[in-house]
Amino acid sequence: MIEPELNSRAVGASNSTRMRPLLITCLSIVVAGLLFVGGLGIGFAAGKWSDAPDATAQDEGAAASLRARFPLFWEAIDILYRDFYGELPASDEATYAAIRGVLSQVEDPNTSFMSPDEAEFFRTNLQGSFEGIGARVDWDMNFDTVRIVEPFENQPAWEAGIRRDDLITHIDGKEIIGTDLTSAIEKIRGPKGTSVVLTIVRLTEEQPFDVEVVRDRIEIPTIEAETVGGDIAYVKLNTFNENAGQLVRNAVTAALEQQPSALIFDLRGNPGGLLRQAVEVASVFLPKGEKVLIERFADGKQDVYRTEEDPVMSDLPIIVLVNEGSASASEIVAGAIQDMKRGQLVGATTYGKGSVQLPQTLSDGSILRVTVARWFTPNDRTIDGAGLAPDVAVELTDEDRQAQRDPQLVKAIELLGGDPALPPVQ
Repeated sequence: MIEPELNSRAVGASNSTRMRPLLITCLSIVVAGLLFVGGLGIGFAAGKWSDAPDATAQDEGAAASLRARFPLFWEAIDILYRDFYGELPASDEATYAAIRGVLSQVEDPNTSFMSPDEAEFFRTNLQGSFEGIGARVDWDMNFDTVRIVEPFENQPAWEAGIRRDDLITHIDGKEIIGTDLTSAIEKIRGPKGTSVVLTIVRLTEEQPFDVEVVRDRIEIPTIEAETVGGDIAYVKLNTFNENAGQLVRNAVTAALEQQPSALIFDLRGNPGGLLRQAVEVASVFLPKGEKVLIERFADGKQDVYRTEEDPVMSDLPIIVLVNEGSASASEIVAGAIQDMKRGQLVGATTYGKGSVQLPQTLSDGSILRVTVARWFTPNDRTIDGAGLAPDVAVELTDEDRQAQRDPQLVKAIELLGGDPALPPVQ
């Protein structure tokens, strides 16, 4: 999500993750839209919010070739609107459908179009007010519908029995297969206290089933800190908002006053956020001037981001906890720590959101988001569509969560020489 950056969708991943050709951007149906707590899965913008480009400046190359073929499009549309026996879409809806039709050919779920109404929903979510079911979602390209990426524990979706990788096929009885993520999220979100009925397809179940979820206001703290395993500092970051870097720096500084033997940095379920904050968070753990990220553009140009401040801790052992819900900015930080051999990753392969989307506002208020760059770790490993494999793989099942077991955290404590049987200390 380069400022102002936008993230992935929020409203996990096992077999369906491997089946999808490309994972979505670094968002949560709670729904703060483009920040994972909103339900829109939007990727980081390249630091700019552009108005519609001047078409006359683009009459070269592919654009010129396309314009030369447009008389054929109008020929077909003229025949359709002249001869068709039945109800035809309004002109604006036909235009939007044509745009979406072209975008469907690029096979990039992060390059997308929003109508003016959807764009307003997008902007409202960016303002941070959200009420919904408390889960992060994306659009599953194989099943052409909404997939649950991460239901937030103890939030409405989780309490109602919705689990990671569940597919939503109907909302209040209306089918959403073949529609789009933004319109689906608009139907799922709603005021606190109201209900929504979701039809769920779970690949381990033979038949679809309905789940009623009572919406609520979703409150997720940015950061949490405690001591685990005896004397191991534990810091969990839930999102890379505008305060994330300073909050992590403050939390780690405070933890060091207790003279811990090691630190566990938990990025599980963190959908990402601002790129600048990812660099600031990495600066807490890596030496000043260390490479954090390579951002590479279609024309071959690239930007290299480096840490800009002195680290708070440069030698204390670190383990970073990651899972299928760790995306975008989380993957930037985890990848830098892994590549620089500053610490190990423990958990599950991350989400795989490593592309940059630039939103451009068009003349009627609609928004076109286009993937303009991709991210690579300091060692030039791709993030997008692949994710980061942990150094130590540990599965955390729904059964573990329901029983309040955390084998990933237990393994991290054991690797750092702590005692996982000791209760955490706030």
